[in-house]
Amino acid sequence: MSPPHAFFDLVKALSSLDVDKFHGFEIISARYKILPVGVGGISTDVLIPKTRLKTRRLSKCPLMIRIHGGFLVTGSSRYAPWFSSWILDYAERSDAIIVSPNYRLLPEATGDDILQDINDFWNWLHEGGLSECLKMAGYVDLTVELSQLLLLGESAGGYLAVQLALTYPTQVKAVIGAYPMLDLKSPFYTEAFSKPIVGMIIWALWQEERGLRCPQQQTPPGRLDLAFAIVQNGRFLQFCGIENPNLFPMDRVRIMCSSLLAQLPPMFIFHGEQDSAVPVEGSRKFIALVRDKVKDPKIYLHVQEGDHGFDVDATLDTPWLRDGLVMISKAWSG
Repeated sequence: MSPPHAFFDLVKALSSLDVDKFHGFEIISARYKILPVGVGGISTDVLIPKTRLKTRRLSKCPLMIRIHGGFLVTGSSRYAPWFSSWILDYAERSDAIIVSPNYRLLPEATGDDILQDINDFWNWLHEGGLSECLKMAGYVDLTVELSQLLLLGESAGGYLAVQLALTYPTQVKAVIGAYPMLDLKSPFYTEAFSKPIVGMIIWALWQEERGLRCPQQQTPPGRLDLAFAIVQNGRFLQFCGIENPNLFPMDRVRIMCSSLLAQLPPMFIFHGEQDSAVPVEGSRKFIALVRDKVKDPKIYLHVQEGDHGFDVDATLDTPWLRDGLVMISKAWSG
């Protein structure tokens, strides 16, 4: 089956957004995980504000971990159209280093594999991997403050950011989730029915499903058609997995609360009311659960008119974003 004309229109629109938005940063890449022979390794990008390098201040830099989206099926750590400009501006304003990891992708990998990758990235970060990376690149006077860490992710990346926060709640200062996938058991992901995603329906599962090698990154529009097809056919959990309760953020919150260990860092989640890729109801359900189960939660949800990626034109002066970042900045850097 060939992709519909609308898909090519989307590809063209994405390509038009591929601008050099990273000009304000020095970028280095490092491998944080080695995979079996023939598969390779998994890398992460490190973005250092040039303004920080010019001043050569010796104080430790705050750290922003930004995780890319793509339904866990496509996407890469530095794909410009999906790397919101306000994130880069926020890092520059906060004098922060951004670390943006890749991870293995569905359907060749499983949800458990992806969570293991993100956990291995976390361990690499906290066992000196980033510091060694900076030293090897020649930034010997640049150090990071691991105790001053912000998690941020869009869509599937928001899901992974929340997952890290649930695993290491006391080591994370704050979390930003942009239209995150938080309710993977909803019919949207488990049942097949007509569900246009950004205006398109792609029912067939294409050749890529039978890939023999598991990619660690995929620059869109590669596999974007496959991502849409998996969701529209209601087969997401078939590939992600369903047996492990740790795959599901709301299940994890309930488990934490049952053992009286519920603790979460401050969270700012925003979502479009008309989101056709990740229904807003998932964010509403997650927020309601946290407010019901977690004592004195610091969690803020902003919902406004718009589809997936409605923040594409947002700036740090956009009122809803500015207001949400007040709480995050206070928790992150004081």
